Amino acid sequence: MSDKSLTRRDFILRVSALGAFATGSSALLAACGGGETQSGGEAAAPAEAPKTAEPMATASCDDLSGLSETERAQSEQMRQTLQYTSTSTMEGKHCSNCALFIAPEGGAACGGCRLFPGPVSPNGYCNSWAPKQG
Repeated sequence: MSDKSLTRRDFILRVSALGAFATGSSALLAACGGGETQSGGEAAAPAEAPKTAEPMATASCDDLSGLSETERAQSEQMRQTLQYTSTSTMEGKHCSNCALFIAPEGGAACGGCRLFPGPVSPNGYCNSWAPKQG
């Protein structure tokens, strides 16, 4: 017992970091692969989405049908745990200005998050919000 090269706290921190990395990796892969197929017909609308078509963007960003059953379960659980909402009620705090937000590409209305798989509304919010640096 005299050898304490790895404390319980260190072990928990490392396992948590590994879990966050795995979750972030799957979210990135889901965002890269899932966004193009869901927004293919909406190429013209996203230019107006941030201010004029907010409810429409929010509705499509709640669609988890492009995820596998495992990813969907993980996403739903994390969204509930992080108290994600597709429309922020916090002044100045929304997904699009969060450090964890993955910006939409190719005119898509929905982005992604490094914490869970699936689409994320730029207008959303969760309790893990962190300001973008720079």
